[in-house]
Amino acid sequence: MTSLLLPALFVDGREFSIAELSAARLDGDLVGVGTAYAPIGDLVDHRHRAAAIATDVPPGGIVVGRSAAWLHSGCGRLPLPLEIGVTGPATRWRRPYRSTRSMRIRPEHREVVGIDGSSVVTLSPIATILDLARVGDLASDDTLIRAVAQQRGVSPAEVFAALDGWSHLPGKRDALARLEECFAPQPPLTR
Repeated sequence: MTSLLLPALFVDGREFSIAELSAARLDGDLVGVGTAYAPIGDLVDHRHRAAAIATDVPPGGIVVGRSAAWLHSGCGRLPLPLEIGVTGPATRWRRPYRSTRSMRIRPEHREVVGIDGSSVVTLSPIATILDLARVGDLASDDTLIRAVAQQRGVSPAEVFAALDGWSHLPGKRDALARLEECFAPQPPLTR
């Protein structure tokens, strides 16, 4: 199915039905990307993942938290509910598969990502790492932090410099301690 004439991402209902897309995935022609599908020969990156969730992000919404980490690193499955940051009242966008939180996001921490005319606004990789360090409460969030840094080429020095640039950030000390632990050299695995 890989061809210059085919789109980089297939979404249910555009070109094919979900049954046809699922059958193509089972036949080995497509790979799942969130709730969408990409041709098996294409390198799936953050742009594909952003386009896959574009229809679920409301106007003015920003992909944050574990959803932004999935978008930037591709670790695991798409976390549901989708985490959306909004700058106004969050109640008007409530849906069962979306989790919203009201937050202030600096302009330099926003990034527009997508392909084929489907794009979303998401936290930048550095802002995603800081967000997870501040509000993430699962041990697996440390793995997500390292994955985002590795996949998007973010150095620990860049993360610490960005954190230092915030003078009034709730949870800054805890985030700093978590990031220091997260980016500490990992002991080698022994058998």
